[in-house]
Amino acid sequence: MTSDGRSIARPAGDAGGASGRHELTALARGPWQEDAAHGGAPAGLLARAAESLGADENLRLASISLAFNGPVFLGEIEVRAEVVKPGRRQRVVAVAIDAGGRTLIEGRAVLIRRGEVDLPDGVRVVEDSWPGPDQGRPIEQELWAHGESEAFHRTSNTVVAIEGGPDRTGTEGMVWIRLDFPLVPGEELTGAQRAVAAADFGNGVAHPVGWGEYLFINCDLTVSLLREPAGEWIGLESRTEVDPNGSGLTTTRLHDETGHFGNASQILFVDRAQE
Repeated sequence: MTSDGRSIARPAGDAGGASGRHELTALARGPWQEDAAHGGAPAGLLARAAESLGADENLRLASISLAFNGPVFLGEIEVRAEVVKPGRRQRVVAVAIDAGGRTLIEGRAVLIRRGEVDLPDGVRVVEDSWPGPDQGRPIEQELWAHGESEAFHRTSNTVVAIEGGPDRTGTEGMVWIRLDFPLVPGEELTGAQRAVAAADFGNGVAHPVGWGEYLFINCDLTVSLLREPAGEWIGLESRTEVDPNGSGLTTTRLHDETGHFGNASQILFVDRAQE
């Protein structure tokens, strides 16, 4: 991660933990509105808040499902997380982001215990490894990240493509993504936080319709993690289908440099962009 002291968000007011008031900085900005965040930034903060409610029993984030009720604007937000189903082996957490008197994102996260289980030989799926991030093609950012302002997709993450990618129109794409700034100052990113923040890029990695001509904004994000990813790089193997009814579906297989560790999905609102 970068060490210049900047972060995606910073605590505001009396925020002393993962929940509470935070301020989204310019490093959280998204591609659709200059004053609104990329979905990966608040999603990462909600993953962090959910994780904090499992630390006492060494539980890990296994899944998170978020509904986006509206754009999350840069500036002050309230991050909320509370246990709705306690447990030492499995725990369910309600998460939300509020601002301006509205709930802008809401969802559920599942935490499960870390364990050691003897499995029969041959039951684990073994796949061929992807080419590593050092073998990827640098993204032509001007073709997908218009403007010069700092932004989550343009400034906060390094993106290299293996196949297709956000700067090329197509149904499928494979990229590596590395979040280069902490979510909050002075705190190392966890693998789950990296995975959830990266997963929201899926509809940008694979888009059958072009930037500028169309909107293809995700209305939700669901991430399921078979295990905790290792390392700084998250691989996305994404596929997007769009329909004339004005919707789309992105499905993403998530990888680290040792192999597949999870899946993600997004439902998209699709429309012609206004001139």
